[in-house]
Amino acid sequence: MIMKKYTIWIYALCLVVASILAASKALDDYGYQYTDEALKRSLVAFGIARGLNGLISVAQEAEIAMSPAGVGLTVSPGEILDPVNDLIERFSVVMLVSAAAIGVQKLLLSMSAWQFFNVFVIIAWLGLAGYLLYQLKNKTTINPWLCKVALFLLLVRFATPIMALTSQGVYALFLESEYQQASQGLEKVTQDIENQTPQNNPTQTNDDSVFGQAKQWLNKTASQLDLKKQIDSYKQSAERASKNVIDLITVFIVQTLLFPLFFLWVLIKSGAGLLKRSPII
Repeated sequence: MIMKKYTIWIYALCLVVASILAASKALDDYGYQYTDEALKRSLVAFGIARGLNGLISVAQEAEIAMSPAGVGLTVSPGEILDPVNDLIERFSVVMLVSAAAIGVQKLLLSMSAWQFFNVFVIIAWLGLAGYLLYQLKNKTTINPWLCKVALFLLLVRFATPIMALTSQGVYALFLESEYQQASQGLEKVTQDIENQTPQNNPTQTNDDSVFGQAKQWLNKTASQLDLKKQIDSYKQSAERASKNVIDLITVFIVQTLLFPLFFLWVLIKSGAGLLKRSPII
C-alpha cells in the first residue's frame, strides 16, 4: 500500500506525540487523580447515608406516651421514616457497586501504565514512525497491518486515562452541582431528624410534690400536643431525604456505570473498525 506523503507525516507525528505522552504518564496521573476524587466522593456520600440510616433507626425506636380516654399507649412517629430507611439500604448497594467500578477503573489505569507494556508501546510507536519515514524516503509500499496495530495499541494504552478524563468532564459540567446539593440536603435532613427525635428513656424524677407532679403532667401533655407537628416534620424530612438519595443514585450510576459502559462500547466499535478498514491512502 502506498500512502500519501502528508498522511505518513501525520501518522509519524501522532506516534511521536503518543510516545511522549506515554513516557511522561501525564494522562495517567490525571486519571489517578480523578479516580481518587471519585472514590472519595462515593465514600463521603455513603458515610452521610449510613449516618442517616442509623439516626432513622433511633427515631423509629423513640416512643411518645399518650393516654387518650384514659387508656395508656405509646406511639413511634419515627416509623413514618421506614420507606426512607429501605431506600438508603438500596443506595448502599449502589454505592458499593460504584466504588467497585471506580476500583476497576483504577486497576485498568495501572495495567495500561504498566512499565514493561509502556516501554513496549513506546518502542513500537517510535519504530513504526521511523519505518514510515524511511518508506517515505524510499517511496516503497507500507504494510497496512503495522498501522492498524499501532492504532490499536493507542486505544489500549490511552483508553482508560481518556475515559477517566472525559468522565471527570461530564461530572464537572452536569453532575457536580447536583451531587453537592444532594449531599448538603442529606446532611440537613440528618440534622433535622436528630433535632426532632425525642430521647428514649428520659431520666425520671421521683419528685412526689405537687410541683413535681404538675411538671410531669405538663411535659406529657406537651409531648402529646406536639405529636402531630413531629409527624409532619418527619414526613417533610422523608420527602427531602428520598429526593436527595435518588439524586445521588443518579449521579453515581451515570458517572461510574453508564458512562464507562458507553465509552467501552465506543472503544470496542473503534477497535473493530480498525481491523476492517485500511488507513487513509
